Amino acid sequence: MGSTQLDENFFYNSMLAKAMVQMLPPNDRKVIRLWFDKLMQTDKNKEQKEIRNEYVWFILLMLQCKKLREPFTGVPPLELEPLRDIVSSKVYEEVMVANDDNMDWLEKSKGISKRNVQFRGTAPSQFFKSMPIPNAGVICYLSAFSDRGN
Repeated sequence: MGSTQLDENFFYNSMLAKAMVQMLPPNDRKVIRLWFDKLMQTDKNKEQKEIRNEYVWFILLMLQCKKLREPFTGVPPLELEPLRDIVSSKVYEEVMVANDDNMDWLEKSKGISKRNVQFRGTAPSQFFKSMPIPNAGVICYLSAFSDRGN
């Protein structure tokens, strides 16, 4: 994988992870932000970028379970070693098993045939053009989500 693609993957996954961090308790959020800061600085060569991407991928998996595990419960080390060297096989297995339920949609989607979407009304690309524009002030669109139902 090229360096540019490694960067693109990292930034995409880190944006997803940063959005999901909001579901963690405040103390966990502080710690995981330290990890994000450390990962952002880990970009000197291709090997570091590959290690960085493994970390952010694992963080994403933990965030899907809404629970941090070692070593992400503490401050990141000065130098990042490969993930397999610092995460125990037990922790890795726990995270993977916990995410099995999150992957059910993949199996279900294999049998669904692709079909064209028919938009009734306004197509997504025309959403803003169809909205009223105020004479003075701003427009704000908000999206909210919760995990209280689970």
